[in-house]
Amino acid sequence: MPNQKEKKLSGFKPEEQLEPQVEVEIPKEKEPTEISTEISTEEKINVQEKPRFKIPKIKRRPTQIPNYQDPQVQKIEKILEQGLGDSFSRLSPIAKQEFKIKGEQVATKINELMKKTHVKAKKILKLIFEWLRILPGINKFFLEQEAKIKTDEIISLKNRK
Repeated sequence: MPNQKEKKLSGFKPEEQLEPQVEVEIPKEKEPTEISTEISTEEKINVQEKPRFKIPKIKRRPTQIPNYQDPQVQKIEKILEQGLGDSFSRLSPIAKQEFKIKGEQVATKINELMKKTHVKAKKILKLIFEWLRILPGINKFFLEQEAKIKTDEIISLKNRK
């Protein structure tokens, strides 16, 4: 004896279910010939152009200081490091390394200036003062005084030669 579910299913015809019962209207899009080729300014802003070529990334190499140094550069470094022991010892290890590298660069630049026939003390003074400004917590006037003393000693080094 068929129950109620089987009675409902007995009247099921698969062919009738395949036909669509609701008609849906699909809006027609514009044909390709009708689409305008103009781009509004808003669309231009949103479009990001890709670069035509890839820009290589520049890898920065750490500055290497040559192992061999001119005896003149060593003498200049000795003059530059006089009286800076306390200030140098208070620096952090990274700051110490930066201060040392910058000091060696200043010494080589001063050596190049010393090789010229006319030594400009103002350039040497400026180099030393800029190098000493790395030290934190030291009075500007004291730095100027130290730079002047060191410049005088370096110039006397040139005159002794």
